[in-house]
Amino acid sequence: MNLPDYFKEVNDFRVKGRCLHPLSDILGLVLCGVLCDCDDFSEIEDFGIDRLCFLREELGFVFPNGIPSEDTMDRVFRYLSAEEMEKAFSHCLSGIKLSGKHLSIDGKELRGTIPQGKRHAKVQMVNVWLNESSLSFGQLQVEEKSNEITAIPQLLDQIECKGSIVTIDAIGAQKAITEKVLERGADFVIALKANQGTLFQQVSDFMEKRKERLPVYRSLDKGHGRGEERKVYVAHEFDLVEEVEKWMGIHSLVMVERTRFTAKGEKRQVQFYISSLKRPSPEEASGYVRGHWGIENRLHWQLDFTFREDGNRVRKENGPSNLHQCRKWALYLFQKEPTKISVKRKRKKAARDKEFLKAVINA
Repeated sequence: MNLPDYFKEVNDFRVKGRCLHPLSDILGLVLCGVLCDCDDFSEIEDFGIDRLCFLREELGFVFPNGIPSEDTMDRVFRYLSAEEMEKAFSHCLSGIKLSGKHLSIDGKELRGTIPQGKRHAKVQMVNVWLNESSLSFGQLQVEEKSNEITAIPQLLDQIECKGSIVTIDAIGAQKAITEKVLERGADFVIALKANQGTLFQQVSDFMEKRKERLPVYRSLDKGHGRGEERKVYVAHEFDLVEEVEKWMGIHSLVMVERTRFTAKGEKRQVQFYISSLKRPSPEEASGYVRGHWGIENRLHWQLDFTFREDGNRVRKENGPSNLHQCRKWALYLFQKEPTKISVKRKRKKAARDKEFLKAVINA
């Protein structure tokens, strides 16, 4: 096993002949540190010093001048191109294709970068989640003074998604985004919110008044002291929804009606979606709607809870984006390793057990 080979596709931005540490050693050390329950560069430096012989003899590192300092790692991650890190990750996953798959797109704030007195983080990432493989394949950092609306089309241009079904929450209900999805040869299922104005009002009125005549898929969930009934309705013909004519490629409308039952009574919630899918069944539409939340439950929640991303204080240049990529890489490796324990426990086990760490890397 030669872990530094993971990063052989990454171009070194530093001046040749003036560097004490090979770039592949630095990047590989940080990935190993993230796998082994380290949350910042100081902890990664300590890990490297404690495991130097193991890193050299069994994982293929060189470290000709010992372990790089936390300042060196911080500086490299700040100035290393985020596109180069993404390229290295994609190279290792070259056998996985996105075409024809269900792709979820969603944004995430790195809350550790919220400036004092501000409400929103300085660094926001937009990720693509491949539901079938539990893999985040692609990311883009939202530019300052911009937002997800402008970042999503750029991200779509970076991935091969022909034949895929792209799901986005209500921020994606923009004509430029739906047109970009279609331009890339994919289909979309996108949520609507009341701030969509006339479109939302017409879709909600149409679906609510005609739901009894629409095909429906019904499911029940029960547990944790509550139950939920979910009904998914799909409309394939909606000539009376005039606002839809202003949008390109909308071929179906979806209504999800959730009724939650608890000891305090019942609560009804309704969500509406626009879709370019032609004549999807209610069960098929339900799968895309529910599958979309994998990006929240299996990616963003893990990054926040297991990898403590929101508490990380790296804020400058490309540092947050590159560390975000390393955490996603580590999460993917843990999810591929078959031991039936939580990712949180796997991080701690990797820190204690050298053989388990090697098994995770080999996954």
